[in-house]
Amino acid sequence: MGRNEPGLDAVPRAASTLVILRDRNGPEVLLTVRPENLRFMGGFTVFPGGAVSEADADPGWEERSRLSRAGAAAALKEDTNDALAAYICAIREAFEEVGFLQTEGDRPIPREAAETPESFLAAATELGVVLRTDLMVPSGRWVTPLGSPIRFDARFFIVRAHPDWEPTPDPSEVAEAFWSTPAAALEHLRSGELTMVPPTIEMLQRLDLDPDVGSIMNAMSGPGATEGDRSERFSAFVRRVVAPNPSLMTGPGTNTYIVGAGPTCVIDPAVADSEYIDEIVNAAPDMEAILVTHRHPDHIGGIAALVERTRVPVRAFGSEPAGGVAVDPISDEEILEFGGARLRALHTPGHAPDHLCFYMEGAAVLFSGDNILGSGTAVISPPEGNMRTYLASVARLQDSHISRIFPGHFAPLDGGDEVVRRYLSHRRQRNEAILDSLSRGPLTIGDIVARVYSDTPEQLHPIAVHQVQAHLDMLHEEGSVFPRGNRWFVTGVDYSE
Repeated sequence: MGRNEPGLDAVPRAASTLVILRDRNGPEVLLTVRPENLRFMGGFTVFPGGAVSEADADPGWEERSRLSRAGAAAALKEDTNDALAAYICAIREAFEEVGFLQTEGDRPIPREAAETPESFLAAATELGVVLRTDLMVPSGRWVTPLGSPIRFDARFFIVRAHPDWEPTPDPSEVAEAFWSTPAAALEHLRSGELTMVPPTIEMLQRLDLDPDVGSIMNAMSGPGATEGDRSERFSAFVRRVVAPNPSLMTGPGTNTYIVGAGPTCVIDPAVADSEYIDEIVNAAPDMEAILVTHRHPDHIGGIAALVERTRVPVRAFGSEPAGGVAVDPISDEEILEFGGARLRALHTPGHAPDHLCFYMEGAAVLFSGDNILGSGTAVISPPEGNMRTYLASVARLQDSHISRIFPGHFAPLDGGDEVVRRYLSHRRQRNEAILDSLSRGPLTIGDIVARVYSDTPEQLHPIAVHQVQAHLDMLHEEGSVFPRGNRWFVTGVDYSE
């Protein structure tokens, strides 16, 4: 695919979604069906929401919102004045689409005022209305994958409606609006009656775990939902705590993931730092297991300290201890379930012989360990690392239909299938570049690095030495190259000419 492929380089547009709940013999959630003729997700069942506009970020909302701009920024962990805009957008879109509005003293705004962001602000200002943004609970974030014709970076909020409140849909925006229990909605999805995208499905799975709206709100905003400086919630099922071990090899630090709602698992507790371990324990009060992607020190350094605190089992591929703690081995394709999150373990060796990735079914996301990184590419360092095995493992991931990748280091990646394709393409290009360099004359590994990795900062060249060695080992095994002394040659090339 070329650089101009639609959607591959599109910058996601900020958006907001409001998940409206009520208690009627248990929690019910308001769902809407988008008109079939809409260009984006026509016919899909979604929660009310839409794109954030410039007017949603107007400073005038500071006086028309119970939550201040600073308060909104703190709640979303964003050092920006635009955080409040996400709250305003969610309220405005829900009011426009289904007529839902919560204001101080229940003061009304004419429904037609929500037709544009500017008119909504003007009406609120003229009527002296204050929006109850303080009643909204942040509940996740989702970025539309690469390759989509339209991309959004959507914030999700949960809010409680009065048990007797009913929607009044705008037919230009909503073909149908209806209340459903989360379980019933998921059953209609399984039967094919409803069509949904992964973040909607994941939210419904999360909502189905609690007996009432109060419990849901507490789970989203209570202990375990409060994030520290190194912690971020990505969705209803995924939180990340970044370990305090930054370095050239680990980037900002190793990503430790807390997966599930209610019962949880923790993936790759990296260091024994007490504040970091406290943060994990506070964010995962119902921890049931520790999962290990692989036994490299920067992924298992905190296991012993965490087990001492929690006494939960450690699961890893193979029977060798991890972080000095005995493990309960995980087999390839084994299914692990934690609080509504269903993880399929995939043995993906190459970076390390014991490497596992964990694929979360339903949400179509992958916890990739060090096989795929959020920046740069994975280091394959012989003799433990094996390039041929690694490429086979990455190729295996092509069959998983991945929407989002949560890597062991750096930020999450959207458009997982495209990321996997690019990883394989990059390694093929490096392979070809090495062969091309050697076809002009025998070279040492250092010479190859200087030529093939000329686009890489020199401080990373010592790491590139391992990559080149891994490629040469694979090519040697294929019979394409051979070593003589400290130099490498292409098989069948007459260098005397």
